[in-house]
Amino acid sequence: MSDPKTGQDEIDSTAAAWTARLGGCSLSPAERRDLDLWLRESPLHAAAFKEAQSAWSKMGQLRFAEEHRTENRKSRRDSAGSTRSLGPAWARQTRHRLQAAALAACLLLFFGAGLFLWLGDPKVLVTTDYRTAPGELDQISLPDGSLIELGPASAVAVHYTPEQRRVRLVSGLAYFVVAASGDGEARPFVVATTKGSARALGTRFTVGHKGESVEVTVVEHAVEVAATSPDGEVARVLVSQGQAVRYRDAGLGEVRTVDPDHSTAWRRGRLIFDHMPLAEVVAELNRYRRGRIVITDPNLASRQVSGVFSTDDPQAVLATVVRDLDIGAISLTPLLTLLH
Repeated sequence: MSDPKTGQDEIDSTAAAWTARLGGCSLSPAERRDLDLWLRESPLHAAAFKEAQSAWSKMGQLRFAEEHRTENRKSRRDSAGSTRSLGPAWARQTRHRLQAAALAACLLLFFGAGLFLWLGDPKVLVTTDYRTAPGELDQISLPDGSLIELGPASAVAVHYTPEQRRVRLVSGLAYFVVAASGDGEARPFVVATTKGSARALGTRFTVGHKGESVEVTVVEHAVEVAATSPDGEVARVLVSQGQAVRYRDAGLGEVRTVDPDHSTAWRRGRLIFDHMPLAEVVAELNRYRRGRIVITDPNLASRQVSGVFSTDDPQAVLATVVRDLDIGAISLTPLLTLLH
């Protein structure tokens, strides 16, 4: 996503997942290569992984101390007879409990001890004007008569000035119905993200975060989309009805023809995936449920998913995807599911 905070959250999630896998069993040679490659991709990856391992170690020490105190108390109670022998079976049980407790604690730590996953990013709460919870939709009427249909787990900040009507899409996605400028309204209507902007030349369009990209889809009339490339050049493109374009840090992508009904299916309680990468499917599902689904195997991210699903039961959607792709899923806590 374009929000830097969200990008760091994804790095932390991956670091926590690798730490969990290392804590549960040894890695295969292929998995070890994947981990080494991920660590070399960015200093941020290495730093997050080091912090995850440190958290795992600290939580393990705390858990071990508690187990030790409990066993000491039990031994004292048994001292009237014979002190119970703490043999290999007890050691294995303690180790398993330690691993499970440390795993849950480590991963919950990286999701704000569960509070971040349940309530959302506090920064978003205080810097935006309108926001929705996972699975929630909302309709917002703006001062000029324009409308915003805010998607699930989404947030916008509205800033109207005498020169411009500006909406900043901080997270998620939204459908915009822009009031006509014929009633004396000459100010441009702009929807901005951290990576670029879309200026309305018509009335109806959507803007949504798609992984590391932002996608603009035009339902009616046209939109001018602008994005800044790494060398500082600003590129602009006209996107007409029935077309879409994505932009990211690297700049603008190609304009392509799309079915707007697919792009706006969420407004009707549907999710339509047409050969969509699993990484994007997971990002969509995360908007409809509390907690987080994390892909622990990087090779799974590009697996393609197709189908039409109801947004009413995201857990059922996840179960169907897991079954159709023949992949593994494990729920470590009510707030965390790992795909492997």
